[in-house]
Amino acid sequence: MISFDDLANPQRRALEVVRAVAAEKNCRPYLVGGPVRDLLLGRPAIDIDLTLEEGSSTLARAVARSINGRVRSFPQFLTYKVLAEDFPEIDIATARTERYREPGALPSVSAGTLNDDLLRRDFSINAIALDISNTEIHDPSGGERDVKQRVVRVLHDQSFIDDPTRIFRAIRLAARLDFKIEPHTAELMHAAIRGGALGTVSKERLWRELFLAFEEADAPGVVTALIRSGALDAVIGPRTIDAADLERAQKVAQADPTLDREVLFTSAALKGNASPVDLEGSGFSQKRTRNVVQIANELPRFIDTLAEATSDRQRFRLLKYASPEMLAVIAAAAPAESAHVAHFHDYRNFRLSLRGIELEVPLGPHIAKALERTREAVFTGEIDEEQARSFAREMAIKYLNREPVTESK
Repeated sequence: MISFDDLANPQRRALEVVRAVAAEKNCRPYLVGGPVRDLLLGRPAIDIDLTLEEGSSTLARAVARSINGRVRSFPQFLTYKVLAEDFPEIDIATARTERYREPGALPSVSAGTLNDDLLRRDFSINAIALDISNTEIHDPSGGERDVKQRVVRVLHDQSFIDDPTRIFRAIRLAARLDFKIEPHTAELMHAAIRGGALGTVSKERLWRELFLAFEEADAPGVVTALIRSGALDAVIGPRTIDAADLERAQKVAQADPTLDREVLFTSAALKGNASPVDLEGSGFSQKRTRNVVQIANELPRFIDTLAEATSDRQRFRLLKYASPEMLAVIAAAAPAESAHVAHFHDYRNFRLSLRGIELEVPLGPHIAKALERTREAVFTGEIDEEQARSFAREMAIKYLNREPVTESK
């Protein structure tokens, strides 16, 4: 018997509210999919994903009123999202049936029964429903058994042909839950890959699946499994990817969550031979594309040039062209240079209390250049801060007159 008693407080409160409102409105909501799987696994926190055969709109709006929340409606998917302070997101959907017009296409959706909704899903462990009023389980495909046996199994032999992105999801789920892919499912998956099923899916959808892989706790393991399966070839072409580069991307991303995780992992996957063409369908902006290509192709050159530099000025001139992700990867890949990277970060944050108008030189781009040169000179100890104004003025005049400047190294 499944109990909600051990759930984290926000999820438990949300289910108690839904149960009470459902009784009042004579609705019958079911917790479905991954949340039921996670309850069976004894996990303390779950998503609140609910399905009803009838009354989803009524339930969503009544729940929102009872917790002073609001409803977002997605009529094309027959779904609602209830949002309220101090509550988790509550997703409420009408039971659906799906039909695939052709392999790889997005399905057409229409209202259906609870059984229809469960049997349209990807894997048996995600095709279980729990009646929240009486905790009765509905399990038409043996998902509870597969949870106990810790296996990922598709519901029918055409599954990977209908939706080849399930290949990525099978590998992600197996890694996340420490499950095995059931042998027949593995055969179907590899047959679909060999048969070119992933070629029926847009690059955009495949990249989205890959980005989800990057978000997994064991992202290096998931990406490695995708490589071994051959599924990644459909996204970035056949490549040899070093597991150490993926581990380094994971380490850097975990150390600083503000860094672009997708850039870090994509550059690791494309190491040594990346071009903007490889990123077709990724949705990367020009800037992010440049960052990927820079790390993938130029990391060894940056590290070698840093090692050869003999002054902060030389290092700063190189590192100012590096993205934040590149700087972090350099520090992780070349520990001997990590102190220089940290010193460069200090330099970037260093500010001079000097303005261009104080230099008494005609305004123009030479002023910014002179101020930057002066900031560098003060930071590196080339001059004292008391000398900053006169030094900056001299540099501004020389830059204005385009005279050659003799600078210490």
